[in-house]
Amino acid sequence: MQLSENVKIVHCLGAYAAGTTSETGAEINMQGYDGVVFIADIGALTATQQTALEAQGSNTSGDEAAFNTPAVTPFMSDADSNKVLVLDIFRPVTQFIKPTVIRGTADAVINCVIAILYNVDHAPITPDATVSQSAAFVSP
Repeated sequence: MQLSENVKIVHCLGAYAAGTTSETGAEINMQGYDGVVFIADIGALTATQQTALEAQGSNTSGDEAAFNTPAVTPFMSDADSNKVLVLDIFRPVTQFIKPTVIRGTADAVINCVIAILYNVDHAPITPDATVSQSAAFVSP
């Protein structure tokens, strides 16, 4: 079984230059999926930055707010330039979820945020419009 054939991959936030403003990604509809992993690819960090990855949810499209129990990673260390933040949410209590890269105090570069939806209750999975090409290979 290949992972790429059993998950839905969504590019939900593009690149942002160094800054201290938090950036929110595209809404993810969780209908039919048990979980989602958000992966934030973070670039250069400036000393004293405060960078983390948070998810917000709602049962109404476009109305996301913070979860009652915060879904947020710890802040990155100043030495964590060019690393990723990973936030895995299993069985969210809301249908719609948005990732937000929290940036504060000093500059942080955002390269992108990718969402991987998993444990689908139907097949086949339709690729998201944000995926240009995909290929799966099996070694002989």
